[in-house]
Amino acid sequence: METKLQEIKDQGILQTKEGIPPAKTLDEYAEIVGPQIIEELIRLGNGIKGLKVQQVNSARYGGGVAEMLRSVIPLERVLGLDINWEVITGNIDFFNYTKTIHNFLQGKMGIPDLVGTKVYWDTNKANFKLIDQNADIILIHDPQPAGLLKFLDSEIRKRQKWIWRCHIQLLPKDLFVTEFLRTLIESYDAAIFSSPKFLPPWKVPSILILPYIDPLSDKNKELTEQEIQAVLDKYGIEDPKKKPLLTIVSRFDPFKGHLTAIEAFKKIRRNFNCQLLMAGGTASDDPENIKIFDELIEKSKNIPDIILLNLPPNSHIEVNAFQRASTIILQPSVKEGFGLTVSEGMWKEKPVIGGNIGGIPAQIIDGYNGFLVTPGEKGIPEIIERITYLMEHPLSAKAMGKRGREGVKERFLVTRGIYDELQLFKNLIQDLKI
Repeated sequence: METKLQEIKDQGILQTKEGIPPAKTLDEYAEIVGPQIIEELIRLGNGIKGLKVQQVNSARYGGGVAEMLRSVIPLERVLGLDINWEVITGNIDFFNYTKTIHNFLQGKMGIPDLVGTKVYWDTNKANFKLIDQNADIILIHDPQPAGLLKFLDSEIRKRQKWIWRCHIQLLPKDLFVTEFLRTLIESYDAAIFSSPKFLPPWKVPSILILPYIDPLSDKNKELTEQEIQAVLDKYGIEDPKKKPLLTIVSRFDPFKGHLTAIEAFKKIRRNFNCQLLMAGGTASDDPENIKIFDELIEKSKNIPDIILLNLPPNSHIEVNAFQRASTIILQPSVKEGFGLTVSEGMWKEKPVIGGNIGGIPAQIIDGYNGFLVTPGEKGIPEIIERITYLMEHPLSAKAMGKRGREGVKERFLVTRGIYDELQLFKNLIQDLKI
């Protein structure tokens, strides 16, 4: 094991591309997950060394997809893949339309925009120049760049494998959107989903790959008490040891449950002198963020002890410090593709209260390593009850947090995600059944 790792280290740090930081050395991950898992990754990587892969999404910064790519791509390069990452661009009309699709797919009804459909196809056509026609595999993330496949020359299509990965909760009720996406994705060689609940009855080979966090990234690495305190001081957050801190870290999105958290907090603070932090940021592919943030400012302006922060997309150390300082992490989503902030909180050994929806139940075993609550207004009494219990039983809260970290270590770290992804690449290239 040490010899194999040293061979990789001796090659030097790979040159960064697309602003991606260099990978941590594999032995740093071995210290966390164990040498056997790293050996398995090296063995799998050796079997497809030199494979040319291109990943495409719609944002370089902001959101879980970008964070995952910034961790997984450097490590896959270290393991021998020739991999690059491109980001499509578009105007505000394009991203307004794709956010509408996003909301439709998560069950929010509305009126389809036929003009937006033309903008969608025009934007995908304009971005087709980004596609590496020499790549062996193209991995497309979410609906925004999914249409790129339709502009590929038929001869190149015969030798390339195209994968579509869905990171959102797929509950389409609108026939227009369902058929629009179904007919498009059925042209792909494979589709990846984050939960078995989201697998649609489409004619495309579909597999489950759970999302993951990087334990060595700025958002999840260990911080000193001094580093944590510096962040709290910067944002005027009182000492959580004296005034418990409830935290929700999330994009400002109508499905993330911020209003639910506010209503629960208004009632819980009658019995506990605590504070609520709602920290998040905006992504370039989500024009709805600012609107939601402004609405939350208005909703919370007369409620004491609510801190609302719209952070720059690179505020990873700040988010890390907030989560580590928190007494309880909240993720009361009403719709959720997966909710990586749940695993982030659990990794920091914090008890997490999450909505019983989407990919959150894949992470939380109710009452064991966290609590699940009914999504939306109906869940407010449950949130209050769970917060009260954790406040009154700090030893139980601590034990729950420790169990949460162990669960993340076993199932939701980047090393497992890379293994699943490389295995899929191998099967596709060798024309094996998925």
